[in-house]
This record gives sequence, structure tokens and C-alpha cells, in this order.
Amino acid sequence: MGDRHLQPTGLLLVASASQLAVSVSQQGLSVLSVAFKAYAHLGIGQMGLLFATVALGAVIGTLPAGAALDAVGTRRVAFGAGAASLLWWGILAVVLPRNFWLLEALLALIGCGLPALSLTGTMAVSQDYQNSGHQGLALGIRQAATPLGGIVAAALFPWLVERWSLGAVLLLIAVNVGGWTLGLAWMLPARRRRPWSMPFSGAQTVLGPFSRLQGLMLASFLLSPGQYALLTYALLDLHDRWHVAMTTAGPLLAVALVGGFATRIVMGRVADGGRPIRRLMSWVVLEGVVALVAWTLLPTGPSVPVLTVVFFALGCGLDGWNALLTAWVVETTVRSEQGIALALIGVSAFVGIVVFLPLFGLLVRQYASYRPAWVVLATLYAAGFGIIRWTPVRSGVDASSERTDSAASKRRK
Repeated sequence: MGDRHLQPTGLLLVASASQLAVSVSQQGLSVLSVAFKAYAHLGIGQMGLLFATVALGAVIGTLPAGAALDAVGTRRVAFGAGAASLLWWGILAVVLPRNFWLLEALLALIGCGLPALSLTGTMAVSQDYQNSGHQGLALGIRQAATPLGGIVAAALFPWLVERWSLGAVLLLIAVNVGGWTLGLAWMLPARRRRPWSMPFSGAQTVLGPFSRLQGLMLASFLLSPGQYALLTYALLDLHDRWHVAMTTAGPLLAVALVGGFATRIVMGRVADGGRPIRRLMSWVVLEGVVALVAWTLLPTGPSVPVLTVVFFALGCGLDGWNALLTAWVVETTVRSEQGIALALIGVSAFVGIVVFLPLFGLLVRQYASYRPAWVVLATLYAAGFGIIRWTPVRSGVDASSERTDSAASKRRK
């Protein structure tokens, strides 16, 4: 089997399965927050710092991963990321220290590898479906694996932790994410051109995409904490504020992730129909603001049906915009810069998570209530809505022309 390159549909299925495994691992950490809290005797502030450390590791690893994708291709990056995942997740599962700082170090290493795991599949799908008329739907399906992974984790991990152990579940994660990523790497074609002939040149490589993506980077910074706050703190809020049993809280979180899953696919399909991405994304984010306000103002002791509706709305608004942002970035950049462009958006997202998750925990501790923290998150989403409405949609052709004009101007000087 000399060239293992799949047809676009086959590659989309493999890339989606790989992303599902990555999302089960990444979001599974948040779903396992209660188990980590009990195992290592962590406080709320330590919980926020612990999971923010994963995001901090991702901040460090994102730009190198994007540069490597542009330089050596998705196949080599996927092989390296899959092997690293097996190593670090396996060590965490086997060692599983109770010491807070050792946990911090291991989760930081895991976080450094997360961007390469996700960016490989995104790059493969976006390039295979570029100019096909179905790119929005393809990216929506592929990105929908992210909330679907959360659904799987929310449904299975609390049950598995009770019957197995935290270490056994982490070992399952190691085999799952490492195996699927290595499988995706094996399926991808070998790169046939310029392996390291155009190495990453620092600021020169980053500044072009950065100048065109500032609005989207700011939107990503403001909106990304919502997904992780929902995963990390919603279960704790349900348990602490209204004493909702975890057997009920877990399915409610799954309902929220179903909302995000459906919104990503539906909005991707609508975008392919010609609706402006900016308008669609602003609608989704505005719905998230409304859902956060409703969640914050809910009276004491709401019924399960009311909570179900609110959590579905939260999932749609806080988790449903991501595929639209990815499609927007792909539209805005030329093919040779997509790795760096997606990495810049990823860095912005992870920085937002690093900043906000500990702040969320501090607000809860300061006011002895989750409501002020959700109000702050709603304010961030309202600001994100404004940024999206202000940011123009530009095409990759415009970016290429702008880059060519800039190069010609430099030569004239």
C-alpha cells in the first residue's frame, strides 16, 4: 500500500475518530475533576490552577505544532504527537501522584502535546475539502467530535472511575488517544515536497497571519473559557448550589455537549449554503450570552426539565461556535500559512483558558457562590459578540495578494 491517502470522506471519518479520542482525553480531565479533587485532596482554587496548567502547556506547544505542520506536514507531526501521548498519559496513569506539584508537571507535559493532536486532523480535513463547497460541513462534522468526546467522557468516566480506578481510566485514555492518532498518521500521505526546505523563521512567519487574525484571536481569547468553565465547574455548581446528584448532573452535562455537537454540524452546513460566517457565529455567541444570563438567574431548586433546557442552550452557545471560527480562519488564510494561523487562534484560546479558569475559582471562593463567576463569563461573551460583529471576513486570496504586494514593496525599497 504505497500511498495510504484516503478519499476525502474516508479521511474525514478517520480524522473525526481521532479527534473524538483526543476530546475524550482532553475533556475527560475536566469530567474527572471530582475524582482528581477527592484523590489528591484539592481545593477549588487548586482545581482551577491544575486544569489551567493543561491549557498553559497547550499555549507553549501550539505555535511549534503549527510551524511543524507547515514545514514537515501532518503525517510526521501526527506520528510524533501520538507517540508522545502514549508516553505522558501512560506515565500519569501509572504514577498518578497525590502531590499537587507533581500533578501540575505531568499535566503541563500532556498539555504541550494537545495542540499537535488536534491541529493535524483539522489541517488534513480543511485542505482535502478546500474549494469543494462542503468545507463548512466537513469542518463542522470533524469539530463536532470535540463535544461528542465530552459526551462520551461524561457518560462513561464517572461510571468507570467508580468500578475501576482513576489510574485505570487514565491508562484507557492513553491507549485511546495515542492509538487513534498513530492510526491517523499511518493513513496520511507522506510529504513529497520541501521537508524542512522552508524552516520556521520566527517573526517573519507569524506576523503575516497575525496581522490578519487579530480580531479572531481576540474573539477566541474571550470565548474559549466558556467551554472549559462549563465542563469544569457546571457539575460542581449543580452539586454545591442545589445538591443535584452526580447521576443527574452527568447526563445534564451530556445534554449541553449534545447542544454543542448539533450546533457545530448545523451551522457548518448553513455556512456552506452561503450564509456569512460572521453573522452565524454572532448568532451562536449571542445565544450563549442569553443562556448564561438564564443560568445565573435561575431560582432555587429548578426542576430537571428546566435544567435540561438551560444546559442544552448553554451547550449550543458556549460550545457551538468553534467550527465556525475554524472555517473563518481557513477562509482568511492561504494554504501555506494555515498551520500557523490555526496555531495563533489556538494560542489565544488557551491563554484565555489559563487566565479565566483560576479567576473563576477565585470568584467562587471570594463570594461563596458560583453566580458572580457566571456573570463575568456572560460579560466576556457579550464582548466577544461585539468583536465578531466588528471583524471583517477576508478571503485567502486577499491574504495572498496582500502578502505578494508587501514582498514586492520590500524589493522596491
